[in-house]
This record gives sequence, structure tokens and C-alpha cells, in this order.
Amino acid sequence: MSKKWVSLSTLLVLMLIVGWWLVSPLFLDETVNEELPPTIKGAETASAEELSDERSEVAQERHRSGIFVNADEKHRASGDVTTFHSNNQQWIRFENFEVTNGPDLYTVLVKEGQLTSEGIILGKLKGNIGNQNYRVPLSLEEGDRIVIWCKAFDVDFGFAELFLKE
Repeated sequence: MSKKWVSLSTLLVLMLIVGWWLVSPLFLDETVNEELPPTIKGAETASAEELSDERSEVAQERHRSGIFVNADEKHRASGDVTTFHSNNQQWIRFENFEVTNGPDLYTVLVKEGQLTSEGIILGKLKGNIGNQNYRVPLSLEEGDRIVIWCKAFDVDFGFAELFLKE
């Protein structure tokens, strides 16, 4: 009889852990507020004035943008996404960003005609609220989408389609 109680207790503890992992993101928000990536090598030793000048140049280089929209009625997303180059690298930046929180969320670049699961994962979502940056390892094209994706359940939470910025 004691083996039965140990087994049931173990099962209950595992169910509670999995339940917390699945449900807690719905009640907890993760807020981030990243600065723009430094645009010059050794930026950690650069003066504030030099960084300010460099960041204003980055702002002028932004060339694609989009607006996050909801994936469905349960999964909401809002905010802006812009692209820019810094130190010969391409980046995307989320600003005024907010998405329904959930387990196992990733930022994914999806080319036209691809399923989200076939896209290129740019990284685990840093937070469901706030400004954040992700490096993009390949060139972006008109119509590419940035998707917030729950890998565990293969569900899109929101996306932004990128268009040339005028």
C-alpha cells in the first residue's frame, strides 16, 4: 500500500509542476527594455556622445517595418517591429511590444510559403512586454514575417509582416 501512495504522490507532484509550467505564464508577465545594440566595436568604452551619434545613424538605416497583430482571439500581440544594420549585422527590434504570455515562446523568421515550424528561430522570446532586439542571420525580404511561436504546442501567438519602410 505504501508503494501505491508513493507512486500517486510522485504523479501528483509531476502534474503540479507541469501544470504550473503551462498555466503560470498566463498570470505572470516578463518585461524587458533593451537598448539598441552598440554599433561600434568597443562600444562599452565609447563615450555617451559617440554612442548617441552612432545610434542616430542606426535609426536612419532602418529599412523594413511591420506591426504585430493577433494570431487569433486567445493569442494577442501588439507593437512595432523594425529592422536595422549594426556592425555589419542585421537586427530586428520590437518596440511598444506586448503579447499574451505562454510557455516555450520563440521569435521566428518565416519566409513566404513556410509554416512557422519551418522558419528560422531567432531566439527564445526575452519577455512578453517591452523593447527587445534579435539578430537576423540572413537577408530579409518584403513579406517576411516575424512570428511569436509556442514551440511546445506549435501555436502562433502573433506576427508582424515586414514591408519596406518609406
